[in-house]
Amino acid sequence: MGNAVGLRPLSVQDAEVMSRVLADPSLYEFTGGEPPSVAELERRYTIQARGYSSDGSEEWINLVVMRLPDEQPIGYVQATVPKNGEPAEIAWVIGRPWQGHGFATRAAQLLVERLAGSGINDLVAHIHPDHLASQSIATKLGMAPTAVELDGEIRWLSTSV
Repeated sequence: MGNAVGLRPLSVQDAEVMSRVLADPSLYEFTGGEPPSVAELERRYTIQARGYSSDGSEEWINLVVMRLPDEQPIGYVQATVPKNGEPAEIAWVIGRPWQGHGFATRAAQLLVERLAGSGINDLVAHIHPDHLASQSIATKLGMAPTAVELDGEIRWLSTSV
């Protein structure tokens, strides 16, 4: 299968390889920001790998997307799961060299399946109105845009919400 991917939990040790995966400045065209340094990713991953917010109100699922069969890290998917029953917020990022091959769609599908296996079916994503690739992925996940805009991004909800 051309777009075969696996997911594994993110760790601080992923910072070096992920700094290369996330190095292309064009990845930040719609989200803003710039490619993170290894040190920045180490700091960020130390917090994210904990798996929950400091106040315990959210579970954090942060997974490295690996191309199969060689297990090359090519991006990440993540979910923030509020403990209050609000929809889980999902996101996906695939490094520029691996875009356009279905990896992001498949990785996001695996994340959604994992969430559904835990009884989490209500999802939200925030997508820039010009980011057609992410809109396509969200549509394939059964999500639809709403009229809500936050920080220049459109709120997409799973159709089960």
